[in-house]
Amino acid sequence: MSQQLGFMPQHQFHVLINHANREHRLTVLPNSQGRFRVIEQGEVLGEVDFTPQQKCVRKNGRIKQSVVNQLEQHIKNYYSRFKGLFA
Repeated sequence: MSQQLGFMPQHQFHVLINHANREHRLTVLPNSQGRFRVIEQGEVLGEVDFTPQQKCVRKNGRIKQSVVNQLEQHIKNYYSRFKGLFA
């Protein structure tokens, strides 16, 4: 049985991503270890890790690299607003 990381719905945020010339509204749920679950219209697309070097790394799922690159900026903005939230 794998251990589930505790994602925090109370800290979720929503982003608008441009992919394939279409806008996609994504929900991003963080956990306290720097992992983010990415959801589109109720379907989990995958998870990304946010490294101490402020880079997003795809961990699992089917998230395209161009989307990961855009998520990286949104997550940087998230951390800058909630500095110390996970310390």
